Amino acid sequence: MADKVIVYTQTTCGPCQEEKMWLTQNQVPFEDRDIRKNDDYFQEAISLGASMTPVTLIEKEDGERIVVHGFDKEELRKHLGL
Repeated sequence: MADKVIVYTQTTCGPCQEEKMWLTQNQVPFEDRDIRKNDDYFQEAISLGASMTPVTLIEKEDGERIVVHGFDKEELRKHLGL
């Protein structure tokens, strides 16, 4: 399992809400960072190559950083070991 999961979202983003529900259903703890409420979060998402939300940053215990753009269940499953 990933050491840390951060999801960059917006309240008006349907796929963002779907991903957060999916992570919760799969018992994956995550930090929700709303890019519309915090400009630092917006800048972080941009630095990860975001052109849309959600953007998910998975930081593994070994320091590996994986970025998943959009709500891509297969990519998330693969990188989260689900």
